[in-house]
Amino acid sequence: MHRLAITTVFLASTASAHANPVHGKLELPTTLPERPPPSVRGFVERVENPKKPIQGISVTPYLLVVLENDTSKADSPGQVKWELAGDSFTKPVLGAPVGAQVVVKNTSHVARTLVAVEDAKLIGNGLINPKVGEKSFTVSDAKVYTITDKDAPHLVGKVVVVASPYIANVSPEGKFELDAPEGSYKVRVFYKDHWLDQAESVTVVAKGKTEPTIKITSLAAPAAEKKP
Repeated sequence: MHRLAITTVFLASTASAHANPVHGKLELPTTLPERPPPSVRGFVERVENPKKPIQGISVTPYLLVVLENDTSKADSPGQVKWELAGDSFTKPVLGAPVGAQVVVKNTSHVARTLVAVEDAKLIGNGLINPKVGEKSFTVSDAKVYTITDKDAPHLVGKVVVVASPYIANVSPEGKFELDAPEGSYKVRVFYKDHWLDQAESVTVVAKGKTEPTIKITSLAAPAAEKKP
């Protein structure tokens, strides 16, 4: 089970003295993705529980909110922490600004050998030992990386690299928090493995909190990204 927390990837070295709080909310669609079929078959077929319906899938751990404009580049992106706990990452989707160093800490009892599917050289020797083990790698390009272990295909995490330090995870209630300087921004929302196809904007005010509500019309991938 993922341990959820609102996390803002806004690093101290990139912070402006005039950064202002943004406390927003995502209004999710009423129809959410169905729970996928099991990827591993057991000895018996899965049946519906007659006593209690199967719990719906939680989508908020897979959402990221990013604010971008022409001046939002991180000059000194620093580090972004990512925890590997057993058979999963505590954040299945991690946001990081271009140039940041992603530091993975293995808090489980199992050694893993991490690899980026899109770039086999990104992590180098990806062996990460349990408890005290850490592995770091630098993300230099704005793209999405799939991090896994070839011996444990169920272990999958996404690192979403963007040209902005104003990144926030989303709480179970659909809320997000970050700090950004005054100005107009494009709002981008990432879900699971793709950017949502909708144009939103927000103006961060100089005084007080900016409290945008973003209505998400669909979590589906844009038509151009869908597989045939």
